[in-house]
This record gives sequence, C-alpha cells and structure tokens, in this order.
Amino acid sequence: MTWNWSFVLQILPNLMEGIWNTVVLTLASSALALAGGLLLAILESVSTNFGRPFVRFWLELFRGVPILVLLYFSFYVLPEVGLILPAMPIGIAVLGVVYAAYCSEVYRGSLITIPAELRDACVALNLSPYVTWRRVLVPLMIRRSIPALLNYVIGLFRQTAILFAIGVPVLMSEAHVVADQSFRYLEPFTLTGVLYLGMNLPFLYLLSRVKDKHVW
Repeated sequence: MTWNWSFVLQILPNLMEGIWNTVVLTLASSALALAGGLLLAILESVSTNFGRPFVRFWLELFRGVPILVLLYFSFYVLPEVGLILPAMPIGIAVLGVVYAAYCSEVYRGSLITIPAELRDACVALNLSPYVTWRRVLVPLMIRRSIPALLNYVIGLFRQTAILFAIGVPVLMSEAHVVADQSFRYLEPFTLTGVLYLGMNLPFLYLLSRVKDKHVW
C-alpha cells in the first residue's frame, strides 16, 4: 500500500476532532486525578488506625485492577443495575480515579520528606491543624510533587487511547473508524502516531523545564 496524500487531507478533519476530544478528556481527567490524589493523601495521613487501612484498600484496588477492566465494568456492568452513563464521563471518571490513586502516593511521599521540625514550629506558633495543612503542608506537598505529577499527566494522556474500547471519540477512536470504513490503515494510524507524539512534546518540554529549575 502506498501513501495517499489526498486521502490524508480527506481524513484530517476527523482526526482533528479526535484531538480535541483527547485534549478535553486529558484536562478533565488530570484535574480529577491531581485534586483527588491530594485529597486521598491528606485523608490517609489524618485517618485513624481504622480509617487508614480502608483508604489503602481503595488505593490498592484502583492501582491493581487494569484500566480496561474498570472501563468495561463501568460501561457494560453498571447499566445492568440501572446506572447508565455516557462513555465520555465514564472515561474521565475511570482515568481520573485510577491516576488519583497513583498521584496520592506521590503526594504522600513528598509529605514524608517534610521535616518534622516544621510541624513542631506550626504547633509552637499555635496554628490550627486546618491552617497548618492549608498554608504550610499542602503547598510544600504540591511543590515537591510537581515533576512526578507531570510524569503521571503524560502517562494519563497516552492512556486516553485505550478509551476507544468503549467508543469514546478520542484520536485513536477516530483513526479506527476511518481505517475500518476505508480499509486503509497506513495513513490513519501513521498520522495518529505522529499527532500523539506532537501533542506529547509540550508536556516533555514543560517537564524538562521544571526539572532544570529544581522546583521540588
């Protein structure tokens, strides 16, 4: 099969629509993962001896079950019990929750590195636990976690391709539709790879800048 430029121009609008959906889904899932991971890390840290294993159970569950299994369960099993959701919200929720579990470990690791003397100083200044977390610990946790969190955002962006399995119109889904309708696979999948690489470069550039500045 030879490369056909006229076919490339023909399918490009479809792929552009897939790019838009991929970007929107990545931003929404990343926001859920970053915020949810921070909340889980704080919740695990302040939980009692009974609550902490409960939090760890859910963290290990979402980190241990393959994303595809969670997608199929949410898309095919939940409707059987009366809970029917569109494919796009399911994709956002599954990716967001799974990566929240991973981000939680990053936040927790950064919290461990904060010197105990800093907490003692907050107590000496008579700061309430709420103020200590909001004004001291959380900003430090986020600052020290940025490089690792950016790596997870990049991973989440690449994982959006798997959402074609439940019909979410991401870039990979559009490429499959074009290929199946035209029986041409060279152009759509080659372009898809190039487009994913091109969208990945800004994340890699930002990550390199962050590492150079040693923000953690």
